[in-house]
Amino acid sequence: MHFDNPERIKVFLKNPNKKNYLKICKEVLVLWVTKKEVPMYYFKHLYKREIKNYKDYLGTKEAAEIREGKKLHQLEFTSILCNKLNFSLYCERSNIPTPKLIGHNLGNHFFSGSEMRKINNKTELIAFYEAIFESTQLETLFFRPLSQYGGKGIFKLRHDNIEAKLESEYQNLINGNYLYNEVITQHPKLNAIHGTSINSLRILTYIHNGEVNIISSIFRLGTAGAVVDNTSSGGLFIGIDDKTETLKKEGYRNLEFGGEVLTKHPDTNFEFLGFKMPYYKEACELVKKATAVIPNRLIGWDVAITPTGPIIIEGNAHPDLFAADVAYGGLLKNKQIQRIKAFIK
Repeated sequence: MHFDNPERIKVFLKNPNKKNYLKICKEVLVLWVTKKEVPMYYFKHLYKREIKNYKDYLGTKEAAEIREGKKLHQLEFTSILCNKLNFSLYCERSNIPTPKLIGHNLGNHFFSGSEMRKINNKTELIAFYEAIFESTQLETLFFRPLSQYGGKGIFKLRHDNIEAKLESEYQNLINGNYLYNEVITQHPKLNAIHGTSINSLRILTYIHNGEVNIISSIFRLGTAGAVVDNTSSGGLFIGIDDKTETLKKEGYRNLEFGGEVLTKHPDTNFEFLGFKMPYYKEACELVKKATAVIPNRLIGWDVAITPTGPIIIEGNAHPDLFAADVAYGGLLKNKQIQRIKAFIK
């Protein structure tokens, strides 16, 4: 939480569910002394009455040490994970199921299959994508910038709206670097919760003594008709009970989007508690297989669930830990996080 963000401050001040100010001051002081940092992260979630175990949550420094720790990350592997084109090509070669790669561009050089075209104007760009739609018989392509995260820059291109969409996206494409995938078909049970976004699992893995371990899993949902489920774009996140493979009761929004705690999806009124995640075991096995192929010690995997099983959207070399921390109820009590902290000392 930053005091230069008035919306976050308003959410905290207006929340009727916060602890009394004396208790807040006491807990902040305790964290300040024990964590050796000003615990601004406390005001994202830990100020709420129901949070009794506030010491079990990661401090800002602790989370950064894990996310960026040199002992946990190896350049040869992070270079694959941090570039979506590298990742897609590598997974395709390694038989890891990912969205089918249709093409990509590096600035005004556009690639599809073995073909490369230098695009000089909108007419040529429209012709390039018309040829792709004709050859693939697809109706929609899903575009992602190669090196951006948090859902930034993502859009869909429909064949029936190609000219209008490229009118607005032309400069972004011609001056950027994108890949285009076949659109994922989402499992109908997940469509029932929110159908316009691909709602994904974020599964954290850690390699300990050569064995791939699952740290935690959350389920991320889009809202308000968004095509992405990222929490940084207004989406929700919900914890998953690993033993029952079901969603926990409460979903959370980041503070800058109101910080609500919800038991139902705000658009569809779908209740979270007890929803059994399709192909959850298979998703966990898939990320373990993928980690064996890209053996970075710590990875945050984004996994979509299709009608026939899981598919990996991307792997994150430096995954944000806040959502997992909240959904798990304090990652410092997690066995794998304890192992990581001991390893990076």
